[in-house]
Amino acid sequence: METQHIPCLAHIINLVVKNFLDNLEGSEEEDFSFFQTLNKIRTVAKTIRSSSLKWETFKRCCESYDMKPMTIPLDVAVRWNSTFNMLEQAVYLRRPIRRFIDDCDDEFDAIRLSEEEWELGEMLLVFLMPFKRCTARFECNSTTPEIDYVFFAYDMMYNHIDDVKYALNSGNGIGLLPCAQYMLKALNEMEETLKRYYSKTEFPTVYGDSMILNPRCKLSLFEEESWSYEDSNRYSASCRRRFQQYEQPRSQYTSANDPPHVAGDAVDVEFEAMLARRSFSRRRNDFDRWVDIPNDTGIKSSLEWWKRNHSSFPDLAKFARDVLAVPASGCKVEREFSISGRIATWQRNRLNASTITNSMMYKSVLGKRGRELMVEDGDGDESMVSENCGVIPPEWKNHWWLTKLKRPVREEVLESYRG
Repeated sequence: METQHIPCLAHIINLVVKNFLDNLEGSEEEDFSFFQTLNKIRTVAKTIRSSSLKWETFKRCCESYDMKPMTIPLDVAVRWNSTFNMLEQAVYLRRPIRRFIDDCDDEFDAIRLSEEEWELGEMLLVFLMPFKRCTARFECNSTTPEIDYVFFAYDMMYNHIDDVKYALNSGNGIGLLPCAQYMLKALNEMEETLKRYYSKTEFPTVYGDSMILNPRCKLSLFEEESWSYEDSNRYSASCRRRFQQYEQPRSQYTSANDPPHVAGDAVDVEFEAMLARRSFSRRRNDFDRWVDIPNDTGIKSSLEWWKRNHSSFPDLAKFARDVLAVPASGCKVEREFSISGRIATWQRNRLNASTITNSMMYKSVLGKRGRELMVEDGDGDESMVSENCGVIPPEWKNHWWLTKLKRPVREEVLESYRG
C-alpha cells in the first residue's frame, strides 16, 4: 500500500506569511516602518481596553462618526491572519482612533500614527488579502475538503508575489516608497519558503488527480502560462494510469466470480467472455470520456457533483470519491484538540472524558448561536475591558477594497470579507 504525506495547506500558508512578516519587521531602520506601525497599532488596541474610562472615551469617538463601538483584536505570534484582522479593524476605526488620541491630549503622543504609517498599514493589508482568502478557504470551516484547489492556491500565491515584486522593481508607485527595498527582501525570503513547500507536492499524486477530477477545471490550470504543455500530458497520463490500476483488480474479480448469463439450458462461454472483455474495456475508457466532456463551471462542490452524476461514470466516480475526500487541511481537527486542551488543564486533570466531550459540544453550540461562554477568572485584571471586536460592515469592506485596488474586484474575492 502506497503511503503519502499530505501536509496541511493552511499551516503552510501560515509559515510562509509569518516568514514574510518576521523578515519585514526586523529589517527597517527608517523613522517610520512596518515594525513601528504594527507596534503602535498593538499599543492602541491595548490602551483602548486598559480601563473602563478609556473604553468609554473610545466608544464616544466611534459614535461621533456613526460607527458601532468595537475593540481591536490583538495579533498573536503563531497566527499571521490575526495580524491581518488587527490591521483591518484598525484601518476601519482609523478616524475614531485619531480622535481618541487627540482627546487624550499629550498622554498618547508616542502611539500617534502619521499619514505615512497609516499608508504602510494599508499597503500591508492589501498585500495580505489574497493569503487571507486562501487561509479562510482551507481552514476547513465548511464540509468541502478542498484538495482539488491546492494547485490553484499555489498558483495564485506565486502570481501575487511575482506581481508585487514587479511593482517594487518598477521604480513607480510602491516602488518609490522608502520601504520598497525591505519589502522586496522579505518577499524573496517568502518565495523561497513557498518553493520549499511546493516542491513537496511532486510526489503526492492526490493533488493532480483531484484537480483533474474537479468538473469545474479538469486540465484548465495546465493551460495557464505558468505551466508547460508537458505538465498537462504528464498529469493526465498519470491520473489515467492510476485509474486503470484502481479498477483492474475489482474488474477481474467481478468477471471471474459473477455467474454466467444463462439462456435456457445453454451457456455460451465465448459469448460471456466477450461481454466481460467489453465491459472491462468500457470501464477503462471512463477517464477518456470524462476528459472529453465540457467543464461544468456552475458547481459548488466536486463531491456533490460526483454524487449526483455517478451513474454516468460509475467506475470513475468511485475513484473520484476516494481522491476528493482527502482533506487539504487538518485545522478543524486540530482546533478540536486545542479546545479540549484548554478544558483539561493541570488544574482540572481528573475530568472524565465524557465531561470534556460535553463541555466541547456545549461551547460549540453556543458559538454557532452567537453566544460566547462567559468565564469568571479571579486571577485576571478586573480593570481590563472584555474584548468586543464586533463586525466590520460589508459595505465598508467592499468600498475600501475597490478604492485601494483601483479596479473591480472579483465576486469570489469579496465573498471572503463579507460578514
